[in-house]
Amino acid sequence: MSFFKLIFPKNKNLGAGLIENLVSFTIVTTTISVMIPMFFSEKERNIKQNFSTGAIGLAKEHLDDLRRQRILNIPLGESTTQQDNLGYSYDLKQYICTQEPIINADSSVTCETTVDPENNLRHILLSIEKNGKEIYKVQTAFTRLR
Repeated sequence: MSFFKLIFPKNKNLGAGLIENLVSFTIVTTTISVMIPMFFSEKERNIKQNFSTGAIGLAKEHLDDLRRQRILNIPLGESTTQQDNLGYSYDLKQYICTQEPIINADSSVTCETTVDPENNLRHILLSIEKNGKEIYKVQTAFTRLR
C-alpha cells in the first residue's frame, strides 16, 4: 500500500509523484537527444563556412596584390604558397598563363606560358585548398592598356 501512495500521493503538498517525474524526465531526454545532433551539425557547417569565407578573402587579397603589379612583370607558370587568413592556413595555387588555362578531368591544369610581345593578356587561375581539399577556385584575366 505504501508503494501506491508513493506513485499517487493524495496530499498534493508532498510534491510530484513518481509518474510525473518519469514523464518530465522522458520529455527532457527526448528533447536533448534531438538537439545534440543538430548542434554538432550546425557547428560543422559553421566551420566549413569560416573556411570558405577565409578562402574567398584570401583570393580577393591576392588578386588585388596582382593588380597592383605590372602585368608583364608577373612570373608565368604555376606557384604554390601557404598563406594565413582569418586564423586558418591555406595552400594557394596560382597559375598565370598567356592563354586560357585548361582544367583537365583529373583536376590538373594545363597552362600555356609562351610569351607573345603583342599579347599583354594574362589569364590567372587561383585554387585555394585546406588540408588537401579544394575550397575555392577563381579565374580571371588581366591586361595592360597601351
